[in-house]
Amino acid sequence: MKVKFNVREILGFGLGLAFIFIGIDHFIHPSWYQPIVPEILPSPKFWVLLSGLFEASLGLLLIIPRTRALASAGIAWMLVALYWANFNMWYNDIPLNDTQYGGVFHISRLIIQIILIFTIAWIGEITPFKGEERNIKKMDVFSGRITSCGFESGDRIVIGDWKESPFGDFTDVMWATSEGKRILIAPNTQISDYVQSLYTFEEVLIEDIKIDYRLQEMTLSSQSLSLEYKWNKGWSIPFSRSLFFIATVELLFARIFWGTRTHGRSKNNRKEWYAIDRVSKITEAKATINGKDAGKKALITEKCKFGFSESPKNPSSVVVRTYILK
Repeated sequence: MKVKFNVREILGFGLGLAFIFIGIDHFIHPSWYQPIVPEILPSPKFWVLLSGLFEASLGLLLIIPRTRALASAGIAWMLVALYWANFNMWYNDIPLNDTQYGGVFHISRLIIQIILIFTIAWIGEITPFKGEERNIKKMDVFSGRITSCGFESGDRIVIGDWKESPFGDFTDVMWATSEGKRILIAPNTQISDYVQSLYTFEEVLIEDIKIDYRLQEMTLSSQSLSLEYKWNKGWSIPFSRSLFFIATVELLFARIFWGTRTHGRSKNNRKEWYAIDRVSKITEAKATINGKDAGKKALITEKCKFGFSESPKNPSSVVVRTYILK
């Protein structure tokens, strides 16, 4: 049996031991750490012991390959939280072990802390150093663009234009009418059956869907719909994120700022993740539905209820990767 070692393995083992020893030291010498606990927190000894427990436990998990990614995420956030104590020591000029430290020490300590956080993230291959997902072969992956917009008529339309998918290049449309009826427009029965297994609709239409792009513009036409959109350049997320990060940190921010969800379960209980790579605001939109003008673009104030996530309130077009566990 061959045992393979690489830089990640060695650093993971070494830093894991370091966190274990530091965590244990919190229990052996708690009085050494107590002065820098912020005064707003009652019972400084309790917080010292609690942080020691987290450091030792996460250090142990960092050594174990199967739990390394989880431990890396935990340690990174723990270091961010614990910096509150370091900043308290710096801002209030608190001596440690009867020694007063100057600004150079504290700045150096902050730089080392930042480097340590990125090193831990690299060791666990988590954001922003995420490589290929371990379960990627067990997933259906869709890469493309989702464009969602409401109209004065009360209709809400969500376009999924997928350039890479298990079905190749295709486009589907989810349409919530002003009466609340949910309609799926799909190019063929194979795709409609798949999408229906994930999301909820009252009606399904099989129609040829033609879509064209020009810079930051898109036009779509089918038997039922004729759509035109323009969007701004928007902003992108320039680094890779793990699905764990998307299901935790991004999920929190998406719920707070956009009222959407980046992770959940489909109708048939499959886990699903939305990895957003670029977000653009729709500046102009036109829609003709069954030959009638739907009016100007409008906010999506009424839920579409296709699945676990809702479209953002503001009309938008996002470059996205969707992961669905088989």
